[in-house]
Amino acid sequence: MKLDEEYSIKSDGVGTTLNFSTPRQREKDGEMVYFVFTDKWYYLTVEQALRKYLDLRTENCEDVKECLKRIEEVKQIISKIK
Repeated sequence: MKLDEEYSIKSDGVGTTLNFSTPRQREKDGEMVYFVFTDKWYYLTVEQALRKYLDLRTENCEDVKECLKRIEEVKQIISKIK
């Protein structure tokens, strides 16, 4: 299930995977190269994966107000997938 443009969750009966994927670019041999950066986190439950998602979405907040705003955004995303 897709959480947002960068994160998704996949559950297979054995565990749950939180997936991150985003297009990026870097310089290679003097030219800009586009690629897709991915990362994965493995959990036993969907709840654990969603808690990690919340942590990732709030880790770069500048202040409490921004943190609360992101928490509310994540709550809305979660409520849509129930």
